[in-house]
Amino acid sequence: MNTSTKIVTAIFFLLPMPAFAATALVNIDTYGEEINALEATLVLPEGVYVSRIETGNSVVLFWVEAPKLTGNTMTFSGITPGGFSGVRKVLAIHGVFDAEALQQAYFENVTALKNDGAGERTPVALSLGMASFRADSAPPEALAPTIASDPNVFDGKYFLVFATQDKGSGIKRYEVREGHFGWFRKAESPYLLTRQKLDRDIYIKAIDHTGNERVIVVPAVHSGWWERYALFAILIVLIVAAVIHKKVWVRFIK
Repeated sequence: MNTSTKIVTAIFFLLPMPAFAATALVNIDTYGEEINALEATLVLPEGVYVSRIETGNSVVLFWVEAPKLTGNTMTFSGITPGGFSGVRKVLAIHGVFDAEALQQAYFENVTALKNDGAGERTPVALSLGMASFRADSAPPEALAPTIASDPNVFDGKYFLVFATQDKGSGIKRYEVREGHFGWFRKAESPYLLTRQKLDRDIYIKAIDHTGNERVIVVPAVHSGWWERYALFAILIVLIVAAVIHKKVWVRFIK
């Protein structure tokens, strides 16, 4: 992308949070134009601490250069096939900063390319700015896990493939547990299954950056009724034993 643009403005509105922590959105306004590519550099002043950069629910679908803070500059670029227009979210910045410090921040080398199908690098007028951020309270979207095996992966052993997205704060991590008991373990896809007999239900948990969770269960592939209902059978045995014990005790005290 080139580095020219007609209009570039930066306006900052912060959402106050305790201990001087703040969260702000970087938004783009295309002024009615439809664009399919964006590139920019955000220059922050000294004294601004950024703890996390979030790209969940961004209008940018594919990052050519994901936003990353180097020193006091954050450069990012990406594309959105099919294009978009209007006021849309690009990313969110979490950290410790105040309004006075951010008044000194600015964008440079901003380019937005028109989605006109001509394949030409046509710069358009736009503005980049920050607005208050609404807290993410929704869990990640539903997963669609799959059990698979491939001779070229994990020596042909069974493994689990899973992925989802979170339109709010983004996925932080995944965890997996095999069976009804035990602990969830941090996992990445593809995940080599411990129980190669596939005789246990598999629980996959997706957790976003604000702590919201979603758990999906993959039923055991091979399991007899005595395995699936083992707890129920044990409970029945205990109840029967208690009844028998009560009858014996009553007869004894008589």
